[in-house]
Amino acid sequence: MTSNYVLLKALERANDSLLGLVGEDVDAIEVKSVRTEEAPFLAKIVSKLSPMVGNLMEQRIVDLLDLSAPRGFSWHRQDPGFPDAILADDRLNELTNTGYEIKAWYVLSTEITGRFRESQHLLAEKNINVAVVAWCMSHLIYGKPKILGVLTVSGRELAESRDLHYHQPPDYLIIEPQDTSARTANLRQSNVNGYKLQEADSDPMLLRRARARYSGARYASDPHSPESQAEAADLMNELQYRLDTNFAKIDRVGHPDVEEFKQQVLGSEYLGRTFNHWKNIFRDLNSTTNDMARSHAERLIVDLYGQMVRAEPQTEILVESEDVQ
Repeated sequence: MTSNYVLLKALERANDSLLGLVGEDVDAIEVKSVRTEEAPFLAKIVSKLSPMVGNLMEQRIVDLLDLSAPRGFSWHRQDPGFPDAILADDRLNELTNTGYEIKAWYVLSTEITGRFRESQHLLAEKNINVAVVAWCMSHLIYGKPKILGVLTVSGRELAESRDLHYHQPPDYLIIEPQDTSARTANLRQSNVNGYKLQEADSDPMLLRRARARYSGARYASDPHSPESQAEAADLMNELQYRLDTNFAKIDRVGHPDVEEFKQQVLGSEYLGRTFNHWKNIFRDLNSTTNDMARSHAERLIVDLYGQMVRAEPQTEILVESEDVQ
């Protein structure tokens, strides 16, 4: 078995290599536009490229990491599989417990839509980092995808923030996956799910008892423990819950490093305005209720297209990397 020290050093080297992505264009995709009349349409559809850009970034990241892999090791992409990039010990001909889950963030979207649902319990013996890769089109709504910044955080820490944020019995429960280790790899479960209480559909008397029983904050300290999971199962049997399809979005878990990175990216200037400002401009560009705001946005878009003719865009580069724990 590969020593944990060797694996952590390999992850440190990989974190440094990720910084080399910042400022790159993803050359495999290009959206062309020469008429300002196309801007409202493009502003609404460019975000739909996110899945494709994310997949291309995954492959680019694996290639980049493999260039700096320690002797006797190599990086491989897993699609499907967790994590997206995994380190292999070539001498032992086996995969290690070290890797990256990669989440692409289109900075003009309403939020970081990527989810992280891996069980905190199953991450305990692994060295998994989450890489959040911020990007936009080089000309904001057309051109090539440009990588603006990279943040790496511990998967265990992100899962801990997620569980502490969501698990609030009886109103909200997180349910750990069952033990599926005996199943074949493609049938094993590793994702946590979130469930919202359906108060109107629940028995009022049972709900009052549950609220009295679970009052206080003692259940928030260790939501994935066997005791908390047993209590959650009892609640699921007593009351009515609905699976939350928005559960575990990275933007909503309250991780301090993610929040800081997000604010830094959105507050940075690109083509003369912050991304926060550009988001408002493109929102106004498609407004059907505020003619004045739309007209102002249209004038700014005319300037943007003119600027693209005069010069290539310059970007302020943002990089953050958390030390490996």
